[in-house]
Amino acid sequence: MSTDEPIRRQITLARPNGLHLSPITTLVKEVSPLNANVKISFDGKSASAESALELMLLGAPHGAKLTLEATGGDAVAALDAVTGILATISD
Repeated sequence: MSTDEPIRRQITLARPNGLHLSPITTLVKEVSPLNANVKISFDGKSASAESALELMLLGAPHGAKLTLEATGGDAVAALDAVTGILATISD
């Protein structure tokens, strides 16, 4: 699905330790090769899903409500990847 209009999704961060280095590393590796621009927002801040530093600076704790937004040809696949990494517990 190719789209210039952003696709949005709300998720709850299920990682017991919040948004920390391990899931961030996995997230960046999964999203970077896709043809999508993904932003993750929390508490008035947003970060690119391709920037580990920006994601760390979000400071999202376990249970945080995150807003995902993606554009591009792989937008749906990118949102599915982010959701699978952050909304499931595998720590």
